Amino acid sequence: MTDPWGISGPDFVVLYIALLGAVLLVRVVVSGIVNSRAMRADAVAPGPPPTVYQLAFLAGGPDRAVDAAIAALVERGQLRVNSHQQISRTAARPAEPLEQAVYDVAHLKTTATIRASVRGSAAMRALEEGLEWRGLLASAAAKRQARTFGLLLQLAVLAVGVVRLVNGISLGRPVGILVFLVIVAAVLAIVAAVRRSKTGARQPSAAGHRVLGQARAAASGPVPAGMLAGGVLLGGAAAAVALGGWAMYPDEEISAALTPPVTSYGGGGSSGSSCSSGSSCSSSSCSSGSSCGSSCGGGGCGG
Repeated sequence: MTDPWGISGPDFVVLYIALLGAVLLVRVVVSGIVNSRAMRADAVAPGPPPTVYQLAFLAGGPDRAVDAAIAALVERGQLRVNSHQQISRTAARPAEPLEQAVYDVAHLKTTATIRASVRGSAAMRALEEGLEWRGLLASAAAKRQARTFGLLLQLAVLAVGVVRLVNGISLGRPVGILVFLVIVAAVLAIVAAVRRSKTGARQPSAAGHRVLGQARAAASGPVPAGMLAGGVLLGGAAAAVALGGWAMYPDEEISAALTPPVTSYGGGGSSGSSCSSGSSCSSSSCSSGSSCGSSCGGGGCGG
């Protein structure tokens, strides 16, 4: 009896397993090369210095940019946080696009909820596109192309397995092992398709890391006169949060109230209220002209 394609069933199984492994190896190698080249990109397009929110994106992604905007608005008294860790609006709508996006959704919301709402906003996309245009983010297009290449390879292997399976069934050959391998190939193809559809976290390029390092060095020293970023001095609360997270917010009580809970095993979120009993509002939590007496009364900061 002639073997289909001139290859016996056991030999094809071995060959197909090797093919599956080879495709996985190629995908890993190509992805590694693309990521390495993207991260090494060092060309920066000319333009103004990055804003504080662009620096925040480089330091911690879109969530850090949202945190920096919240910090700026709280410091200016346009947002306040109550004893239930909820953020609400108190003053006029800001002019900066990302601050507007944060302000618009900040109605008795937590930091985590605001992050989720603003991640996909037009303001966040514009922020990301600006960084990519300047060459400060690793190329998303190159990563997408690499994942598309991997998906096409995976689909080709799946197609070979399906054709051989149909051929074997039509000839009445035992195909139990091949059925299992085709299912494995189908699962790998689905995983590759899902990975391609997700962009994942954007990482700074080499130029982005350099710019971020320069900003951190500048923030640790005297603030240059007139140096503005996103409408906030580089040495303000927004920059502190942008470069170091909520732990760097100058008011510990507000920092504890605004820090989202830690969800990893063994971690715990901050459960303390933003203003403990008997404490008074700090200058960063109530802007001049706001009613600190009513905001901090009853153990809450704006409750």
